[in-house]
Amino acid sequence: MAADPRLLAKARRAMEQDATAHHKRRDLWRERLYAEEPRLRDLDTRIQRVFLDAVKKLSPGAMEEAAGQSLALQQERAALLEEMGASAGSLDEIPLCPVCNDTGYAGHELCECLMERYRTLQAAELSSLLDLQGQTFESFDADLFSERIDPKQNGSSRQNMEDIRDLCYNYCRKFDPQSHNLLFSGPPGTGKTFLSACVAGTVSDRGFSVVYDTAVRQLAQIEALQFGRGGGDVDETVERLRMCDLLIIDDLGAEFLTPFAQAALLDLVNTRLISNKKMLISTNLRSADLRARYSPALASRLEGEFLWLDFFGEDLRQRVR
Repeated sequence: MAADPRLLAKARRAMEQDATAHHKRRDLWRERLYAEEPRLRDLDTRIQRVFLDAVKKLSPGAMEEAAGQSLALQQERAALLEEMGASAGSLDEIPLCPVCNDTGYAGHELCECLMERYRTLQAAELSSLLDLQGQTFESFDADLFSERIDPKQNGSSRQNMEDIRDLCYNYCRKFDPQSHNLLFSGPPGTGKTFLSACVAGTVSDRGFSVVYDTAVRQLAQIEALQFGRGGGDVDETVERLRMCDLLIIDDLGAEFLTPFAQAALLDLVNTRLISNKKMLISTNLRSADLRARYSPALASRLEGEFLWLDFFGEDLRQRVR
């Protein structure tokens, strides 16, 4: 699982800010209690000094005596806090996350507290392009699709979409480096973007890095980097296109095709195939159209390295309108 470095850095900064705010609130609370009862500050100072003085003496007896003194002082402190209406541990330095102590790491793994922030940031970024709240597997409505048998397809669009939905749901549930690359092919308005959003949201929720955008915008970002018209943000964006766990390229075929665009697409697809990074591509083009539009090398990879899912039926946008 490869977390997006840019979003992970943002998540770390958010976690550090939350931890800092948490400790500031604790410090303010402590100062408030100190002001209310000066004896409490004196007890805390004495507790800290007990062991420091014992360490200076460098004797086992001194440490044992310090332990007894510290316990007595802590009991006195707890009783004083109780008199003030506060709990014995109300001034203890307790981290926001007891698993990682606010470091973001539990052993060698990213802690769930950090991953939760990461998932929230990634969902917000995906939501700027996709309706992740409205387009989910749970909200999929098979009744929008016709039950009429299409003789050319040997089935109905409803049954076809139910089959594709089930396949995509299982794909998300089991998503890992051994998963297929997917290619959604079919006319506009047949559910490709809806299911792309379902896949994006579900895979993202599992903590995988997901990047979604149109072929037009992705190629524009690569072109900006290639011809020096970008900056740090463009560099990061292109690196994310190449290295995220799942790259979703929407509306392949709508881009203005130039020799550079041909080469850039082939390089992007090749890079991800070599790195075993997964892709989901949606297009209005059929297989013969892709072969006619793109170079043999790119068409061969799209046909041979992707699991094709064919969409058909009425344009739902027209039907719903």
